[in-house]
Amino acid sequence: MKQKYMSPVARMLQTFVLIFGCINLNAQTIVEPANGPEDGAIHGMTIYLKDGTTKTYTAAELQDITYLPGIGMKVYLKGSETSVDYLYSQMDKVDYAYTNANANWKTLSKTDYPYANRLEYPHLNANVSATPDETKSQIIVKQTKDFGITYSVEWDNALIANRWTCYTLNADNSQGDSGRNNDFKPDEEAAVSPQPEDYNKSGYSQGHLCPSADRQCTIEQNQQTFFLTNMQPQWQKHNEGLWKNLEDLVRNYVVKANTTQSSCDTLYVVKAATITDKVTIGDEQVDGIYAAKCNNKLIVPKYFYMALLHYNKASNSYKAIAFWTLHQDAKDTNKKYGDYAISIDELEKRTGIDFFCNLPDEIEELVEAECDLDFWKLTKTE
Repeated sequence: MKQKYMSPVARMLQTFVLIFGCINLNAQTIVEPANGPEDGAIHGMTIYLKDGTTKTYTAAELQDITYLPGIGMKVYLKGSETSVDYLYSQMDKVDYAYTNANANWKTLSKTDYPYANRLEYPHLNANVSATPDETKSQIIVKQTKDFGITYSVEWDNALIANRWTCYTLNADNSQGDSGRNNDFKPDEEAAVSPQPEDYNKSGYSQGHLCPSADRQCTIEQNQQTFFLTNMQPQWQKHNEGLWKNLEDLVRNYVVKANTTQSSCDTLYVVKAATITDKVTIGDEQVDGIYAAKCNNKLIVPKYFYMALLHYNKASNSYKAIAFWTLHQDAKDTNKKYGDYAISIDELEKRTGIDFFCNLPDEIEELVEAECDLDFWKLTKTE
């Protein structure tokens, strides 16, 4: 019987729990018994059998691989209802075609950054520290017992600014009616956290990145969205206007049917704003922040943006898109959201951040080059 399909993350967890310690983390060749790749993703592979024959599969051919400790491996090909089975007793070794040259797990300690190989994570800043440091960035992960990770943040202590917030949306974690907590609070995990008074009477609202409305399953989950490390100073007209409209759009990609050309089983989300002096748009260097700070302390971004990665389990396929908005003290009521859409490649040029770096390179290169308005059912001004 065909085993139920597991996501790359679930498969990775299964592999580490069941057969952790058998993986040679420094080699591409995995000797018998065969184990999953280091990053838990599906890669092309060559199986060397003891009878002298080999079998090679490309990543594009593979739907899933299930590893049975001490027994063998079940290979599921796209479009097939049955698996191709290999016993470890028949195998010499398996070579995996690693193509994640820029993945976080290539350069970072899994002990220090245990979640950095998740698909929603951008590539971590070179100035990141595994422990809180007032001069460096740090990774802050908020989670609950019942629903796992609420969101993750790369927080820049030196700038007192959020570099990005990333999280997932799916049918399980995006529902509920716990209500809006509204208790904005400093983050004790940060070496340098904003304080509520940093916003008081400033003219700026505390602008969520992972929004309250995306985390309604439990009161605890919703409370976590109100840490000030999940905020950027934001003019309220932008916050309650275009930004909120885009937040609703993103949430609907998961919770409402037929909002994209294929159903979305998991949406990997990165939300952020520009915190560097300059960003590159086209061939021009333009200001990335406003000259005046919020209460003379917090950076005021000139642009807010989102990066989205859509996953459909049935076809084991990905699509990606980004939204880029000008942060201004004016209400933008334009509902043609294709006007704000750009490719992930373009977003990376503008921000210098490597998004969805943990995807296999062949998939990453394809999806990040696209800005497929038809797939996302977006229109733009003619």
